[in-house]
Amino acid sequence: MKKLIFSVLAASLSLVSCQNSDDLLENSPENNLAGENQMTSKSNFFPATGQANEQYGNMGPYAVSTDAVLGDCGNLGGIIVDVLQSINVLDHTIQCTNNFPFGNGSPIMTSVYYPSNIANMDKLPVVNFVGGILSNEGNYAQMLKLWASHGFVVVVSSDFINTLPEMHILGALKASKLNKDTQSPLYGKIDMSRMIIAGHSAGGGASLLTSSIPDTALKLIDPALKVVGSLPIEPGPAAVSFTVKAPTLILTGRLDIVVMPWYTKLHQSHLLNQSPAWAATATTATHFSPTMEISKNEFAGISVAWLKYTGYNDADARTYFVGPNYKLKSDSQFLQGIHPYRVVRNQIADNLQ
Repeated sequence: MKKLIFSVLAASLSLVSCQNSDDLLENSPENNLAGENQMTSKSNFFPATGQANEQYGNMGPYAVSTDAVLGDCGNLGGIIVDVLQSINVLDHTIQCTNNFPFGNGSPIMTSVYYPSNIANMDKLPVVNFVGGILSNEGNYAQMLKLWASHGFVVVVSSDFINTLPEMHILGALKASKLNKDTQSPLYGKIDMSRMIIAGHSAGGGASLLTSSIPDTALKLIDPALKVVGSLPIEPGPAAVSFTVKAPTLILTGRLDIVVMPWYTKLHQSHLLNQSPAWAATATTATHFSPTMEISKNEFAGISVAWLKYTGYNDADARTYFVGPNYKLKSDSQFLQGIHPYRVVRNQIADNLQ
């Protein structure tokens, strides 16, 4: 365990020159997040840029509620967080749940984020998210709240290893249970036929594996379950992609030295050939970008666009991915032109109308 911790810290130290912030920001935990505004970065070192971030990289029209209880990051995991925050590698807005190794609770957890006024809404698409190895749900809270604020139920699961499909399966079971529980605020409000499988790092690799599970097997969880999209962010190397059956957007970071974009291109995005697929590398993103406050999360805007496209077939979001002049290919947040990690899509995606 000690060797693993020091390996993580060593990798993180090399990112200091790539990611920095000037001021500590405070974020108090609240179960009801109604009225919460997007935090604005006090550092302009690497702000999120580009058309997608301008259009979608802000909190959406819905206030957000959650059953997650967030607070300080404690225990062994908290020591790592404190060290990385002290050298400005991790954002100072990060919080944690009480789950091991960040607290004394069970290492296995599942929480849900959703629009606060969901009782007055139709059924919503569901995002099934799993984070990286040694991560905690609270590390991603700002991105999860962003997604929920745009009209999604977001289920997040973790056992702090997160490498294989079992956490996404747990998330699907949780969504199905909440949808059938008459005492749940989500009763009858989750559209299980519109599920997007998402993840970061190890959880990103797991999202590729989960998106490869046959529909017949997934329907054993819930007869209505259908995966309509996959969103692996800086996916871990344990996964292969040639078996993925859902439309997929793979996102990587040019400054990521944990899951380097050349490996993802060689081993994953290049092999997606059973479904429409896109790959994009953010110009300034590190491995910790998805945990940053929204104004510094290079993946914020395009992830919302992807969710709205696959979950709602939203006309505006669709323009980022479909057509000869799709906007992702010209978005300044992502490498373009002749760069080896430039935005690409496969032939199936090319043929979409």
